Amino acid sequence: MNVEALLDFRLICEQLPIGLFVLNRDDRISYWNDWLADKSGITPAQALGRRLEDLYPGWRNERFQWAVEQAIDYNIPHVLSQALNRLLLPIKVPLSERHGVALMQQKVSVMPLPGGDSGHALVIIQDVTDTVVRAQAANDVMQRFREVSLRDPLTNLFNRRFMWEWLAQELKSADRNNAPLACLMLDIDHFKPLNDSLGHQRGDEILQGFVATVATQLRESDILVRYGGEEFAAFLPHCTLRHAIITAQRIRQQVRGQAIAGLTPGQVTCSIGVALYDPQLPGTGAEELLREADRCLYEAKHKGRDRVCPATEGEACDGDDDYN
Repeated sequence: MNVEALLDFRLICEQLPIGLFVLNRDDRISYWNDWLADKSGITPAQALGRRLEDLYPGWRNERFQWAVEQAIDYNIPHVLSQALNRLLLPIKVPLSERHGVALMQQKVSVMPLPGGDSGHALVIIQDVTDTVVRAQAANDVMQRFREVSLRDPLTNLFNRRFMWEWLAQELKSADRNNAPLACLMLDIDHFKPLNDSLGHQRGDEILQGFVATVATQLRESDILVRYGGEEFAAFLPHCTLRHAIITAQRIRQQVRGQAIAGLTPGQVTCSIGVALYDPQLPGTGAEELLREADRCLYEAKHKGRDRVCPATEGEACDGDDDYN
C-alpha cells in the first residue's frame, strides 16, 4: 500500500464507529484506531509495536490466531463465531452489568489488509453489546413470564400446567430407573363453609397455612402442586406405596394438629388419596395415576374425611393408623 493510499485508509478508519487494528506476521500491532483507544483506554502510542498479550496479560485465542494466519498467508477473510468469540478484547462496559454483561460483546472479523499487503491482517471489532443485552433482557422477561405462568399466585406453588410438563418427564425417568412414583391427592375438608363463614381473606390464609404445613412433611425432591381450589397434588419420586401412605398420614396428623390461620387445632383437616406409578405395570401413565389418586381421595371423603385412602385392596381407609 503506497503512502497516499495508507493515509486515505487511516483517515477512513478514524471516522468509522468500529474498532480497527492491524497485525503483522509477528503478531505485533502496526495500527490502532481512535475508537479502540477510546473504548479500551489504550492509546495508539501504547499499542503500536506490542502484541495483544502485552496489552492484556494472559490473553490467548487460538481461533483468532488461526484466522490471522489465514488472512496473512492465504488472503482468506474470516468472521469469528459470535457465540465463541464475543470477548476478543476484554473491554469493560460497566453500565451493562445489571444484565450480567460486564465486558463489551464483540463481533470480530479478520481480513487481509486492503491494497495487496500480504504481510498484515486487518482486525475489525464491532460493539454488539446493546444487541446482546437486549436479547438477554428479552429472555429474562420471557423466563419471568414463564415462571409466573407456571405458578399459583396465592400459594406460589406450581400449577397444573407445570404439573403436566413435569410429570411427563418424571415418568420417563421412573421408567429408565425402574423406580416408583407416588401421588398424593389432598383436599381441605369442609373448606367452602370455612371460606364462606370466615371470609375470603381468611380462606386465603387457610390455604397458605395448609401449604406451609404440608411442605414440612415433604422431601426436597418432592413436588407440591395446587391442583385447583382447595385441592392439591404431591408427587414423591422414588417412593413406595407404603412410604407414601406413611407420608400422607403424617401430613394428615400435622394438619389436624396445627392452628392454621389462627383457628383451633382440628378445625382444619384434610383427606388424602394415595396412588402409585409402577414402571413394571404396563398401561399406566400420568392420567391414570391422577385418576386413581383422585378416586382414592373421593373414597376418603365419602368415608368421613380426615383420613388417608390408598389405591390397593390390601390397605383400608384409616383416620388413625400412622402405618409405622
